[in-house]
Amino acid sequence: MKKINLILIIILGFTYGCKAQSQFENLTNYTTNIIGTWISDDDPTHKIEFTSNNTYKVYIDNVLENTFFYSLGTSCGTNQNNGYDIFLKLKENELSIDYKCDIINNIHTDSFGVTTLSITTERGQLELYTKQ
Repeated sequence: MKKINLILIIILGFTYGCKAQSQFENLTNYTTNIIGTWISDDDPTHKIEFTSNNTYKVYIDNVLENTFFYSLGTSCGTNQNNGYDIFLKLKENELSIDYKCDIINNIHTDSFGVTTLSITTERGQLELYTKQ
């Protein structure tokens, strides 16, 4: 019985260890790959831009509508990581105490070189973007 418990503990350790590593890898990859301009798949007049200085810009019909400070992480305020989520934290400015927490589902480049971004907003809405 002790051997079975030991084996289960080892298996669980490897399982959770691998998840943490892949989450760290996702965070590292997303931090790099998110930089650029993204066009909404639902509304091509809506685009967002992530800059290397952590500025998030929202454009409608190529007119700048909003600017936010963004960061990516494994938690966002009281939203804690469940082992998989990478949070997109948006604030009016770096010192602001008000923020919203979205979840980056994936950044994927297909075999044709098209890169897509999937975000679930804090209201549960799925948003899809294609990198320009």
